[in-house]
Amino acid sequence: MAESIFDIPGFTFFAEKNNFSGSALKTFNYKIWYGEQFTVKVWYGVNCYSCTDESEIVAEMTAEFIPESLKEIKVWLEGQLEIFKNKN
Repeated sequence: MAESIFDIPGFTFFAEKNNFSGSALKTFNYKIWYGEQFTVKVWYGVNCYSCTDESEIVAEMTAEFIPESLKEIKVWLEGQLEIFKNKN
């Protein structure tokens, strides 16, 4: 299996109450929040999340807050990146 473009931290990072954001291909952006469940949002452009209007969020998912969900999140992000590539 090819290595994922998304280098998401391990579960302990999120269990310590940290959020994580990243990007790919310069304008594909995502942020992962910890909580009772993981929340993941995707947007396009050059702005960080705090400078992005909620109407610019192109995709969102939630997943159970367990270590196994991180693999599910990576797969989902890879799918979202393919959608992004096909639009550009």
